Amino acid sequence: MYFKNFVVCGINYKEYELKERERFVKNSPLSLIEKLYFEGKIKGYIVLSTCLRVEYYLELDEKFSLTMLKERIGENKIFYREGDKAIDYLFRVVCGFESIIKGEDQILSQIKKAHSLSMENNLSTSNLNVIFNKAIELGKSFRAKSKIAHNALSLEAISLKFIKNRVVDLKDKRILILGLGDLALDILELIKKEAYKSLTITNRSYHKAYEISNIYDANVISFEDKLNEIVESDIIISATSAPHLVVKKEDIIEKLDKKREYIFLDLAVPRDIDETLSEVENISIYNLDDVWSVYYNNLENREGSILKYEYMIEEQLINLQRWARYKERISL
Repeated sequence: MYFKNFVVCGINYKEYELKERERFVKNSPLSLIEKLYFEGKIKGYIVLSTCLRVEYYLELDEKFSLTMLKERIGENKIFYREGDKAIDYLFRVVCGFESIIKGEDQILSQIKKAHSLSMENNLSTSNLNVIFNKAIELGKSFRAKSKIAHNALSLEAISLKFIKNRVVDLKDKRILILGLGDLALDILELIKKEAYKSLTITNRSYHKAYEISNIYDANVISFEDKLNEIVESDIIISATSAPHLVVKKEDIIEKLDKKREYIFLDLAVPRDIDETLSEVENISIYNLDDVWSVYYNNLENREGSILKYEYMIEEQLINLQRWARYKERISL
């Protein structure tokens, strides 16, 4: 088996609830992967980290087995796959079979970004590059053939729909976006098509927020002023990459308007908003594990649509195996 040293390990929304995913991220398992890489036990690695999964795609050294890897990581609920099973899993991930939103587009761009970042930092290997290039090729052709993306519900679309289900009308609402990562920008693209009272954005990098403010016709504030702006806002969407709470109860509770209804949508992992704020009568806080109720209403039809094209995964696996056999022959 040409790719017998290819391994994927990690966690996702299936085995880990939000609090457990937060704990896993905070324990910084990446530092162990980096250590194994510098020890020469891992030849290369690619990290796929999203709000719903943290996965490590590795090429192990021939003298370092999967059993040894498990012993070093020591996490109970972490999943492992190796060889063809690991490749099959990656192919399923890139096609959207392993996503909550079946067939969603975002995972394809996240995998492309993860692979590019690994190559830029010289952390990938020729074998990892071949596997990921085949995966990305499959992800594109799968969506083109199945046309699943034509009626796909993205995380950002679900998030906005979730909010709209909880307010009578956005027209009189002041909206604040904390953080300007990929997810926040995708949400901004949808929000700008809506009618609202005002839209304010903030980011740790003020320059980044200022650069895009005209695109979304948004007000810009410094990140240090976020608490004052929260007080004046109705809907606060937070999706920063901070490893700690961005809004703490003790810092803001005395400033809040008791007559205003606040809705917080916390899409960060780890979470940005102090969950104890939800104990206050006029505050509602929702997180990633809450928003999926909107999606589940449409789940059955979407799963049926993509299952018809599941055969493409097996075909691409055969293509990769054929390439591997050819590579072995010419190297003899």
